[in-house]
Amino acid sequence: MGGKKISERSIKRRLQPTHPDSRRAAQLARVRLRKQKLQGASKARGKQVSSKVDRILTMILLLPEEKAFLPDLYSLHDFVTTFYLDRHSDEMEEILGEKRVGRPPSKREVELTDLMQRERIEYRQGIEIPDLCSEVNVKLLREWKGDPQALPMFRMVRISGTYRDQCTVIQQGNHKLLSLEREKAAAANGSNPSSEGGKGAVDGQGSSATGPSSSGLGLGVGLDNQDTEMATSS
Repeated sequence: MGGKKISERSIKRRLQPTHPDSRRAAQLARVRLRKQKLQGASKARGKQVSSKVDRILTMILLLPEEKAFLPDLYSLHDFVTTFYLDRHSDEMEEILGEKRVGRPPSKREVELTDLMQRERIEYRQGIEIPDLCSEVNVKLLREWKGDPQALPMFRMVRISGTYRDQCTVIQQGNHKLLSLEREKAAAANGSNPSSEGGKGAVDGQGSSATGPSSSGLGLGVGLDNQDTEMATSS
C-alpha cells in the first residue's frame, strides 16, 4: 500500500495530547521501535566493519617490514598461527605470572582467553584475511590508513587450519594495480583473468619450478594448472 511514511516528527507536530490507547500512540510506538531496530542494525554493521578493519591493520603491522610478500600458502598459515593468533601470548604469560594462587581471573585475562579461543576456532573453521602473498596487495595495505570505504580495493582470501592446502579467493580487489596483476598472471598462465577466483587447492610450495610468485594466491606464475584451477565464484 502507498502513502506518506509516518515519522516521529510528523506525529509530534500535532498539538493534541496523546491518549495511551489512541491510534497516534500506536503510531509513535511503531516509529520508535523501527528507529531502535535501525540503530541496532547500524551498530552491528559498524562493529563488523570495525572488526574487519582492525584485523587487516593488525596483520599488515605484524608482517615484518623486510617482507614484501609471503611466498606461498603454507607461509601464510605459518604467519597467521605464529604472529596473528599468538600475538597476545606474551601479555597472557605476564598476567598469569603476576596472578596470585587461588585468585579469580582478572577482567583482562577473561577477555584475552575468550578472544584467543574465538580466533583459533575461526581459524580452524575458516578465517577471512588479506592476501599477503600478493606483493601489490601488501603494498596497497601498507599505504592504507584504515578507511573502511576502501576495503573493496583489496584482495581477500579465506583459509582454514583444517584444510591447509585450500584457499578461497572471496574478493579479488578492484584496485587497478590488482587488476593489472591478474592480467599479467593470467597471460603468463595462458588463462582468462575473469575466471580467476573461487575455491581451489594451492601447491604448498607456492610456484613450482619457477620459484615463489608475488602475484598472490591462485595467481602464481608457474603453478601447476591442476593444483591451482579455480572455480568461478558464484
